[in-house]
Amino acid sequence: MYINNTNLLDFGGNLRMEYTYTPPTISNDYFKGRKRSTFILLNSNFELGTLSCPVVFEGKNREDVTAQKSAFEQIAFGSCDIDMEDGYSYFAFLDSIGEASYPSESLIEVDYTFQCIRHGQYETSVGNSVFCKSTLPNTDCILSVTVGSAGSNYVVGTVTFPTVTQGQQIVVDGINKRILVNGAPAADQAEWTVFPYLVPGENNLTCDDTMTVEYYPVYF
Repeated sequence: MYINNTNLLDFGGNLRMEYTYTPPTISNDYFKGRKRSTFILLNSNFELGTLSCPVVFEGKNREDVTAQKSAFEQIAFGSCDIDMEDGYSYFAFLDSIGEASYPSESLIEVDYTFQCIRHGQYETSVGNSVFCKSTLPNTDCILSVTVGSAGSNYVVGTVTFPTVTQGQQIVVDGINKRILVNGAPAADQAEWTVFPYLVPGENNLTCDDTMTVEYYPVYF
């Protein structure tokens, strides 16, 4: 187990094999008329998954192993990226620290719970058609483009720029929720209702020039 690219072993910790991943919870809104045999699915949504990690810390003595555990919790606190032995990674935040038990003077056992989204390796594709590897319905993405010629109502995915000039570097960042022009914040120069996202499979994105598309595939 790695957290923010740091090995759990660096804290004297070992992940027990019985760790668990619970996929995202799903909620549905639907309409079914009275005494009817069919329904209309109005909306389906998914929340975060849960990663439960039982960890055993080992140190030289009670003071040392407690310090190791506390150092791990410092980097686990808040938002983090966790690499697991299942071949996937998890965007996560620490949700709870369980009660610590002390089998010996040099050991501590404790359970950690993270709320998370399972993801794969970062993907970069050049072109306005991209195949998205995700299985979750929507995948945030970053669209980057160099404007080929000056014009009006220039569209980058789901975002419209009323005016653009030749050579402008535009980034529509659906992951970090920002819009940049020539590297500077430029949300006031754009019009949009949603940031761009990909759906599983083939996606055809709108832009007059060739874009670079970046995303993390995300999975149930």
